[in-house]
Amino acid sequence: MCGRFFVAIDDPEIMAILKEIEAEKKRGTLGLPPIKTGDIYPTDYAAAITATRESKPMYQQMRWGFSAYDGKGVLINARAETVTEKPTFRKPVAENRCLIPATYYYEWMKSPTLKKKIRHVMRDPKTTTVYMAGIYRLEASEDTPRFVILTKRAAKQIQDIHDRMPVILDREQQKEWLSPNADVHRVIEQSIDRIEGLEDIDDT
Repeated sequence: MCGRFFVAIDDPEIMAILKEIEAEKKRGTLGLPPIKTGDIYPTDYAAAITATRESKPMYQQMRWGFSAYDGKGVLINARAETVTEKPTFRKPVAENRCLIPATYYYEWMKSPTLKKKIRHVMRDPKTTTVYMAGIYRLEASEDTPRFVILTKRAAKQIQDIHDRMPVILDREQQKEWLSPNADVHRVIEQSIDRIEGLEDIDDT
């Protein structure tokens, strides 16, 4: 799963996206709260890339987590294997796909010797920014769309940390994911598996 991710203030790709979103917000009238950097938790506001217009990405502020059907809590992930089948996710994955940029995400691994869970930084060794596949919807009486992050079976090298990982896309896969006629299952199958997990020495 993906229950928390991190946005670094020295990540140039994400900072450029945030700058454009904040500029657009100043031109609007909604008075939306600022997008967080650092640790991003469920229900926080984050940056999203929603589509392309004339070959240019469109950036938007969104909130993490669909409201649960019973009104208790939020749904933060959708399983890639069943996302096109589940009623909650079927329409968003068909019509409202997005990318969620992050510097890295976190997972926790049980440590029998320390009797605690050790936090790990999960990152792509080839780049400073990862783009997680997401879907979104606009809920009643809200001005900001909400998103969930797709997850899949974890890559072999990180399965001892957690058995699930976000669907993370390379450049070409990102373009197809955002295109109107994307082959959703093909993009998911081609998503990257090269994520590595590093024990977080700053975890308290």
